[in-house]
Amino acid sequence: MVAFWQGLSGREQLLIMIGGALAAVFIALQLILSPALSWREDQRRDMASARGLYELVAEAAPLGAAASAGAATNAGPARTIVSQTAGAAGVSIVFINARGDRAVDVNIASVSPDALFQWLAFLQSEYNIVVDTADIARETGNPQAIRAQISMSQRGAP
Repeated sequence: MVAFWQGLSGREQLLIMIGGALAAVFIALQLILSPALSWREDQRRDMASARGLYELVAEAAPLGAAASAGAATNAGPARTIVSQTAGAAGVSIVFINARGDRAVDVNIASVSPDALFQWLAFLQSEYNIVVDTADIARETGNPQAIRAQISMSQRGAP
């Protein structure tokens, strides 16, 4: 290898050294600097998302506590219960269709998965309203939100 190197002209040796230095700089940028910079940006984005979720929960917690404390054992038809509790849980109902006094179909747009599932658990525990069928998908423009079409009914005595 030494003989090969010494057999090269000074210009060729310089070009190889410059190429090696450029390759080393490129590798250092791609393997060290780029991940470090993207890590910081990812952490900033996660922190902003967590802060937004915290603020949403902090605003909704008193409303949920008030709805839970004021909920009667027999609050009426399932449609009334679902529509009254959705706002307090941070769930935005786009369309609601009553199928009798004890069943309802709802379309929900752009809600966080946590808010939706907590609301559904609340409906089941407090009012015995259970999900019969559900079609849940992520929002196309916002991967942190989901949309849902849910059919639910009230089982037994509330």
